[in-house]
Amino acid sequence: MSPPLSSLLFLTLLVGTVAAEPEFPLTADSMPQAGVPRGTMIKDSHKAAQGSLFPGTEREYQIYLPAGHDKSEPSAFMVFQDGVIYQAPVVFDNLIARGDIPPLAGIFIRPGVVPAAGENALPRFNRSHEYDSITPSYSAFLIDEFLPAIEARHGLRLSKDPNHAAIAGNSSGGICAFMTAWHRPDRFRRVFTGVGTYVGIHGADRLPVLVRKMEPKPLRIFLQSGTGDNNLYCGDWWMANQMMERSLAWAGYDVNHAWGEGGHNQKHASQVFPEVLRWLWRDWRTTMEVRAGAVTGPKWRGHEVLGEGSWQKTSLGPASRLHVNAEGVVSASPEANARSVSRTGVRFDRPAGLPAGAVTTLSPDQTQLYATQPQTNYLIIARTSADGGISLPQPFVQLEPAPADDRQELAGATGLCVDVNGWLYAATALGVQVCDQAGRVNFILPTPERPLDVCFGGPDLSELHVACGKSTYRRRTLTKGVVTDHQPPVKPPPPKL
Repeated sequence: MSPPLSSLLFLTLLVGTVAAEPEFPLTADSMPQAGVPRGTMIKDSHKAAQGSLFPGTEREYQIYLPAGHDKSEPSAFMVFQDGVIYQAPVVFDNLIARGDIPPLAGIFIRPGVVPAAGENALPRFNRSHEYDSITPSYSAFLIDEFLPAIEARHGLRLSKDPNHAAIAGNSSGGICAFMTAWHRPDRFRRVFTGVGTYVGIHGADRLPVLVRKMEPKPLRIFLQSGTGDNNLYCGDWWMANQMMERSLAWAGYDVNHAWGEGGHNQKHASQVFPEVLRWLWRDWRTTMEVRAGAVTGPKWRGHEVLGEGSWQKTSLGPASRLHVNAEGVVSASPEANARSVSRTGVRFDRPAGLPAGAVTTLSPDQTQLYATQPQTNYLIIARTSADGGISLPQPFVQLEPAPADDRQELAGATGLCVDVNGWLYAATALGVQVCDQAGRVNFILPTPERPLDVCFGGPDLSELHVACGKSTYRRRTLTKGVVTDHQPPVKPPPPKL
């Protein structure tokens, strides 16, 4: 029996719809050119040892070395996830010959696989675990394990200057590239992501918000996606990539993009890849430096509080808890609640009704008590009374959780303080999270090490200090802290939007 005409028409329309994705022809930059010196390719494999972050995984990799490469000199380089993509070796040949990019080494690494235990067993495919995660695990594996291993094995010298390093990937490899640079801008500062998986597989749907809240990092980022990108159970790739680009631009990053009508593949990314490289490396003959806040007019809220400069190690030495006196002198303290004493001498460090082990601090008007809720990402607020008790307690602040990572204790804040404007500062695994008077996390200050406590100090109480266990650090601010047991109550202003 012949199929009905309506079915044929439907199939015709369906085929037409599927075939509607535009073509993305490659340019001459992605094709071998006569007279252009060609680089060499090295193929090899790496097996992770038992103590690795990804134990037992095996992965193939290839290394591109440009024509005339001198192994005795530190080389700029670019890492790619999922092996050779975007016709990258050919593009490297052509653009290096023209002087559009530096003579890069290319590192093309595939995701890890743990071989099957037997004929009737399935291998462990590690790609999603490694690539889709927003934890620092892959960046630590790549930087601390894999790159040193191939340098030693092949006699390479890869530059340790982060301005000389780029990283790229497609789909899950794209978010992997972004997260590697995000966690380690001390090693990578140029990023390209094609149809990046900024969706809810392993928490990447949080990134557009974290980009807006975290202090801007020295990164230059190019994103590519299209209207035909994936739309699945975990999110909409096309929408997610646009949200990432808007967040990066809002926060003042040096960001660019190529949007089109393509699907979830490498076609459009491969077409634009030569121009992406030119843009990422546009200053390679001059400064080469990628800076944070390179774009004027960033809206990141931390600029309202922070002055110029960065965290500086202090002479205080090891400390887990901090105390500040009336003169602003900061010292190590055995007490967890040194900022919970009112001007009249009433202590609010352990009032009934708070969780065991809670860390507390008073609001600048001394009528509210903030307290941590150990092993959770919530902070409690309660009204204080003259006898040292509290009333009306409730969860009030929901902190941004750190990515799940079994190498660190993540949940909750371990130290609190306030400034004269009523902003609350919480020491967490993400850094110092800063909340407005309405209990909303407005911005986050990454710290050199995981902070355990935070307070204001200095002669005018304008220095923010953090205790990180082995070291303490300070940073200048545009605001002033509060020493409640030495100052009269201060009424803070109301919150803004």
